[in-house]
Amino acid sequence: MTKSAEINNLNKRIGKRLILNNISFEINQGDIVGLVGENGAGKTTIMKSILGMIETNGGLISIDGKEVTVSRRDGLKNVGSLIENPVLYPYLSGMQHLELFSEAKDNGMIDYLVNHLNMQTYINKNASNYSLGMKQKLAIAMALVNRPSFAILDEPVNGLDPKSTKEVRDLIFDLNKAGTTFLISSHILAELEKIINRVVIIKKGTKIFDNYLEYFGNKVNRTVVKTSDDKAAAELLKSNDIEISMNNGELTIIGDFKLQEVIDLINGQKISFKSIQTINDDFEDDLIQILDEK
Repeated sequence: MTKSAEINNLNKRIGKRLILNNISFEINQGDIVGLVGENGAGKTTIMKSILGMIETNGGLISIDGKEVTVSRRDGLKNVGSLIENPVLYPYLSGMQHLELFSEAKDNGMIDYLVNHLNMQTYINKNASNYSLGMKQKLAIAMALVNRPSFAILDEPVNGLDPKSTKEVRDLIFDLNKAGTTFLISSHILAELEKIINRVVIIKKGTKIFDNYLEYFGNKVNRTVVKTSDDKAAAELLKSNDIEISMNNGELTIIGDFKLQEVIDLINGQKISFKSIQTINDDFEDDLIQILDEK
């Protein structure tokens, strides 16, 4: 599989403090990789290191087979990025920003981004008049205006409302289908799950997990119920082809089912409910569990 980027044994210190500790992972062409970790874990430092923005204390970074350092930046030719807060010129319009950053003066790509991010009503206004969400969408467009083969986005949906968040998500999918590989960090894990196909988890500067989302398997809905007669309720549900489990006397209904139909079925046999608790397997819970266990 072709690699867009390789990070090998990356280390970073600030004074005596170890910020990154032997971080290694590869980003395969076509991937949308999520970089996850608590605040201060080292996510932005990794991204800045990949982009040659900061000096490291050991390790090798290469993009498309070319080594990247602060002084060696040839590998960044086809890379787009958004790191931390976007830097905008207040007295330039959004359109002027895109024209300035477009190396090929690609009006077709500019129009594509403006339309996909729904920026038509304000793109010709000065950036000084932009809201946080407008600035964020402009910064995303600036990162992608040169049709990068690899894009690094640090908290791209920060400050965006649900509609704008979906616009960004759809844009990422569209560009990924066209050949752009992505490395994305976000603290909004439920949104990140909708975008990525692989996750790398960082804790206190160390990589603790790296796998494709298939690792987590298909999510299964579970509902734990307590009734006046759990044994009879379990037999009734099984006889109606509803999957259940009984562990330590706890009756759990598993999979896709209509809860009201289950309630009517059990109540029809003069069995009463004491409690009903629906538990959804959750990507966010899975990641938090990994962070807590390591």
